[in-house]
Order: sequence, then C-alpha cells, then structure tokens
Amino acid sequence: MTKPEQDRNISSSFAKGLAVLAVFDAATPSMTLAEIARRTRQDRATARRGALTLVQAGYLRQQGRMLSLTPRVLALAGGFLQANQFGRRVQPILNQHARKIGAEVSLATLDQGRVLLLAQSTTEHGPITYGFTAGAHIPLVHTSLGRMLMACLAQEEAVALLESADIPQHTEQSRRDAAEILPQITKARSQGYCLTDSEFEPGIIGYAVPVSRPGQTPVVVGSSAPRGRDTGRNTEALLQALQICAADLRQTNVVEDL
Repeated sequence: MTKPEQDRNISSSFAKGLAVLAVFDAATPSMTLAEIARRTRQDRATARRGALTLVQAGYLRQQGRMLSLTPRVLALAGGFLQANQFGRRVQPILNQHARKIGAEVSLATLDQGRVLLLAQSTTEHGPITYGFTAGAHIPLVHTSLGRMLMACLAQEEAVALLESADIPQHTEQSRRDAAEILPQITKARSQGYCLTDSEFEPGIIGYAVPVSRPGQTPVVVGSSAPRGRDTGRNTEALLQALQICAADLRQTNVVEDL
C-alpha cells in the first residue's frame, strides 16, 4: 500500500534520534543503551544507531556503558531563546516582577502533555526554589502552572489531556481523582487564576495566571510562596502582581511568536 504523501517528507530516523535526546532528565541524567531503548520504545539496534549518531555529533557523551547529554544541547534551546529575544523582552520583565514579589516568577507552556518552563527569574533572597531552570519539565496536574495551562484549553481538550496525564502522589494533599481535579481546572478558567495548596510541595501555595488569550498557544506565568498567617492577604497581592506581569508580557508579543 502506498504511503500518504505527507509521510514521504518525514525522516523517521531523525525523529527517533530526537526521541533519544528527550528521554534524559533530572531523574535519569545518564542511561545505558538498553534503558534508552526501553524508554523510547525503540528496538535495541535502532536506539543504538540513534544514540551513537548523537555521540558522533557531540550531543551525547559516552562513558563506558553510560550515555549522558553534553552542553551542546543548550545551543538548540539557545537558538530559540535568542530568536525570540527572551533575554531582551522576557527576562527583564520577569526580573522586575520577581523583585517586587520577592519570589521566583516562571513562564511556562505545554509540551506533549507536560509543563515546560520557558523562562524563570529568581530573586536574591527568594523564599522558595525548586532548582528548576528554563527547559525543565514540571508536573502538570498538581501545580498551579499546569492546571492554569489546562484551563487555557477548551474544555474537551482539557478533559482529554487530564485523562491521559499521569497523576502521582507528591504529598498527602495531592488530588488523585480526575473527577475531583477537573472542577479545579474549570474554576481556574472562569476566575482567571489558579491556586494549588500543598499538592506538589507540603506547605507551599502555587499561583498562576494566563498570559495567552483564548485561541493562542497556552502560556502562563506563576509563582509560589509558603503558607503562613497572612496567606489570604498575600494571595490577593501576589495574584495582582502576577496579573500585571502577565499584562507586561503580552505587550512584548511573546505569545504570538510561540
């Protein structure tokens, strides 16, 4: 049977090589060829060819049986960040509002059913830091960023994404039932902001507001703070600050360029 015309324009080998790059993360910074094959769902020979090609190209390093990413992969992300002028347009805004809030401010979007951090600003004496950087994936279901991103989608898209998502138990407060989580997403969509309380990290409240408008690539900005006696008052102030930050980011047209 003849393959559809569009398939002839796609290099399956290249796609499989990219899949090899994508399996490395903070939890698994180095892997054997067998582990790469298992995680990419490729046969051992295909995974081996892809991995060794990436070693030859300088994107992977091989030490004995173990393979790991090299700093060269940063050049791929650097091209995107420079092309969209994140250093000039986005980072100064995040820095400015992080100083006012006194905590990290993160810009995020969706990437294959996960939260992808596009940029992050830290303050010198910020109270919370998870150690995440631009390019990191963070949990979708139990973070304010993730739920706000799902709220940026149409209801049927959010339902489909939630049904396919992994729902682990990060803390005792982590909601595990999709039927319980979906109303939280619907609420975030209607009120224009999202809060999560201790679902990803005990005692930490997550805050997020949308940057994108309906129909655009979902992009949100968020922060987090420890629960305390003044949580209610601080929540109102922090959400207001994030909404101003989102408005400033819209002026850069960063969402239109994604």
